[in-house]
Amino acid sequence: MLYGMRLLAWNIRQGGGSRLARIADALARHEADILVLSEYRGGEAAGRLRAALALLGYGYATAVTPPPGRSGVLVAARCAFRDDGAVGVGLPEPYRMVSAEFPDFRLVGVYMPNLFAKLPYWETLIAILGETDGHALAVGDFNTCRPYLDEAGAIDRTAHYMDRIAEIGFCDLWRRRNPELREFSWFSTRGNGFRIDHAFLSDTLAAPAGPIRYSHEERLAGISDHSPLILELGV
Repeated sequence: MLYGMRLLAWNIRQGGGSRLARIADALARHEADILVLSEYRGGEAAGRLRAALALLGYGYATAVTPPPGRSGVLVAARCAFRDDGAVGVGLPEPYRMVSAEFPDFRLVGVYMPNLFAKLPYWETLIAILGETDGHALAVGDFNTCRPYLDEAGAIDRTAHYMDRIAEIGFCDLWRRRNPELREFSWFSTRGNGFRIDHAFLSDTLAAPAGPIRYSHEERLAGISDHSPLILELGV
């Protein structure tokens, strides 16, 4: 079966640094149409990443760039889209959520902070998605996971937001497809696993969507400490 577009979301860890060439090689292998890259670092690292993506054919990218030394999220694509800029007003680090309008859907790229610092980002995201026409998705590193399912224990005290976003009609597509499976997208330095990289789709996008999976090869090879999330959109 053929699907419309392939989306890849990946936390590339501190802007990529000396691993940028390996990151670019991995992206080339996956042949995605749209990228959502978190821990997109400001300063010179931003320019190097954008140049590498342009060489891979990603000629369009969101303009919002973090300040030097800070990290946010970048949406890049092979096709044109309308760059709506940062999501929300008054967030401490607005470059952590950006919106891109494609012909058939709205995409919000996400890189949330840790612990309770993420609360205003979740509140803003839910408010924004609740106002969409139903053709939308939010993808990236949410630093959020369900207890005893997306992590071995119950460290994350903000997991209830995954219920909140479901209540407005956006499903965690990977979990819908894998209701009991435990698979982790990031491991701490202590070796504890967490599934914190997600794709939340409106029902109208979830219904026709194709396969969704994590690619662990890159994490195991040390290219990043996160596994890319790959989604085939059925638009």
